[in-house]
Amino acid sequence: TDCLPPGIKLVLIGSCRNESDYNRVKQLRTLAYDTLHLSSSQVEFIINQPYPVLQKYMTTSLIGLHTMWNEHFGISIVEMMSNGLITIGHDSGGPKSDIITIPTSQHQRTGYLAGTEEEYVEAIYDIYQLQVDERKKLRQAAKVSCERFSDDVFMHEFKFYLSGVLSKIGGIKVSKN
Repeated sequence: TDCLPPGIKLVLIGSCRNESDYNRVKQLRTLAYDTLHLSSSQVEFIINQPYPVLQKYMTTSLIGLHTMWNEHFGISIVEMMSNGLITIGHDSGGPKSDIITIPTSQHQRTGYLAGTEEEYVEAIYDIYQLQVDERKKLRQAAKVSCERFSDDVFMHEFKFYLSGVLSKIGGIKVSKN
């Protein structure tokens, strides 16, 4: 039970698509409760819940971990960031190339990237060391960054490119609404 500091709770959230997924959750529960002797006040499993339940957790928690290697895009990362979680995504695929930005002279940090257990631990430690105002700034930068994935932006961009294509092939105009 010394695995987690006092006041820290690990919440594993996701969906199970098939028997293999359910077996993985069973293995994780065994690891948490039987092997590591953690209590349900330290580790909670939220499985196959509606989006409002997930959103409640995302808006009241501090950190979101995403560990899938080489995910094509990473919509769950966008959901975590847009709901205010400081997100640590796998340092590969879409999370690395399209979603999470690390600080540069031109970009503000919107989350963290990690590829090894040690890097995830370092990112978690770094987040816990941030002052409240630094956390707020990071969360805000992430939310603003996620606006580029909104339905409104998608529709605007889609209509823009579609109107260009249609005007070239037949002079068809696309409504702006």
